[in-house]
Amino acid sequence: MARALVQSINIPSSVAVAGERDGQFNGSRKNQTSVRMICDVKFPSLKLKSFVGLRGCNVLDAKSGETLHSKVAAATFVKQPRGCRIVPKAMSEQRNTKKAVKVIMLAQEEARRLGHNLIGTEQILLGLIGEGTGTAAKVLKSMGINLRDARIEVEKITGKGSGFVAVEIPFTRHAKRVLQLSREEASQLGHNYVDSEHLLLGLLRGGKGVAARVLENLGADPNNIYKQA
Repeated sequence: MARALVQSINIPSSVAVAGERDGQFNGSRKNQTSVRMICDVKFPSLKLKSFVGLRGCNVLDAKSGETLHSKVAAATFVKQPRGCRIVPKAMSEQRNTKKAVKVIMLAQEEARRLGHNLIGTEQILLGLIGEGTGTAAKVLKSMGINLRDARIEVEKITGKGSGFVAVEIPFTRHAKRVLQLSREEASQLGHNYVDSEHLLLGLLRGGKGVAARVLENLGADPNNIYKQA
């Protein structure tokens, strides 16, 4: 399972604690002492550019000079305050967004539904489609790929399993590679998080596996898509 990585924040020592008397409880003469924390830590105001629309991330309709990478970067651009130094985060510090975690959870459910005891690239693809609200899901939908057809193609290729399926289902070697590539894609875009669009880029970059065959059977060549990206 993908694991959300928690980033720690070092609070400066200039934290003042002030105590004050706040009066009495209702119906009681005992004074209540409350403690108010005053912290002079200031964080810059960050603004996230909204997604520009369903067709905005369709690599097949991309204008000259626009690619899937540039569209992902534009859709997730965070404006930094003037004078702020941008320091790329190490891959070990990348966190998974809620959408990325949901994709992996759905991938696990797809493996369980098919009776498979491993999560492969095909389950990650189904998770990306099934998540429904992320950039990756919108890109795939704009290419005419839907969950029903993708499930049919996956079952045609892999069939249904009959073995025991554990609560925690491990990834195949190729699926692990896709997850690693997704972190590399996020790092190249200057992001310190992994979202659904990075998982899609990692899946396309992987180029092999059942997911690639499913995309080809549905009329979308992953190699050509990634070259355009």
